[in-house]
Amino acid sequence: MVFYHFVGMIGESEERHEPTHVENPVLSDDQVFLSNIAKHVDDKDLKRTHAPQERSDNLGRISGFAVGVGSLYLQEALGYPLVVLRHQCQVNHSAIKYHIQPFSLFRVIGRINHRQGVSAFWKGWGSSCIVKGVTILTEVAICEILHLSRTNDHGKVKSNKTSKMTIISHEILKGISLLLTLPLYSAALSDTIQTLAMDTQRSIFGFIKDAALRVTGNYMTRGYGRLLPFYSLIVPSILYGVLRFSIKSFLSFFLVKLYNNKYKIDKETNNKRIQKVYYTELMSNLLSSLFTEILIFPFETVIIRLHVQGTRTIIDDTDKGIGVVPLCTNYTGMVDCFGTIKREEGFAGLYKGFGALILQYCIQAVIVKAAKPLYSVET
Repeated sequence: MVFYHFVGMIGESEERHEPTHVENPVLSDDQVFLSNIAKHVDDKDLKRTHAPQERSDNLGRISGFAVGVGSLYLQEALGYPLVVLRHQCQVNHSAIKYHIQPFSLFRVIGRINHRQGVSAFWKGWGSSCIVKGVTILTEVAICEILHLSRTNDHGKVKSNKTSKMTIISHEILKGISLLLTLPLYSAALSDTIQTLAMDTQRSIFGFIKDAALRVTGNYMTRGYGRLLPFYSLIVPSILYGVLRFSIKSFLSFFLVKLYNNKYKIDKETNNKRIQKVYYTELMSNLLSSLFTEILIFPFETVIIRLHVQGTRTIIDDTDKGIGVVPLCTNYTGMVDCFGTIKREEGFAGLYKGFGALILQYCIQAVIVKAAKPLYSVET
């Protein structure tokens, strides 16, 4: 995708050839975000003038695009350790400290790092990358087979009927993709929260094997809670995934329009406009992700607990940062899990680890703000 746009930007010919129609081949949140930025790089409304100025502008766009891509993946890489910590807090049903505020996490982070090293916060990184890669490939294959839309371009459709059909087909695509990658997602969750203190981290082959065993029903549990049948996790997980994607897509579309009006992007056709586009896409992606995570945080807590129940997973003690804690729960389903958490841990139990989420997005916000001067965006 990136190569396609770069070729269109640095061509030496004065004559511009119309590219053949190529659909965007990816659909994950990050890939949709990158596609939204990239399409502005090759904007047809930007008329070419003389060659030196044209090439200078194009190189400027490439630099801005590279900064956007780098900022996005730097956010994800630096935020991953806090995702690990957040998930451990969410599944720790016996924890006394809920860590709803970020300040209470600093001592726990320091102690875990002292005893296990920095790698304790990067566990499951490989599994997570595999899940994202397989998800992208799955969505591409589904689109080719079922001829479904790969993009969710609100506001670019010609009628309400077309808009509804586009949205519906897009949600169907996400649902099918989630269904096919659910075993890997379930196995990756265990890798993310499993403590390193017990030296029980599995290899990539063990990860794939456990994912397959969950589907076939041959996964063995040894007294750490009742393992839920995999089919009972399908509906709650797909509902969670589709809801999360829908909320984020709506918020992102709304925020992009809001920033466009704020910076008057639609009224400009020069290179400065492109620089502003990059920044607005970065900010819109950040804020829409944050608001979505806040809204569905209780739902996420329930889903994660259902997936790891009975999987023999042992996590770090999130109260003191010393020792380990086994997961011993016996939820019968989503409703029972939600009710049990409210009854035994209080409503705040659904927000365990919320402070880690705040820290994660504070780091991401700093990265985006640090990139702001590169785009020369005036506040």
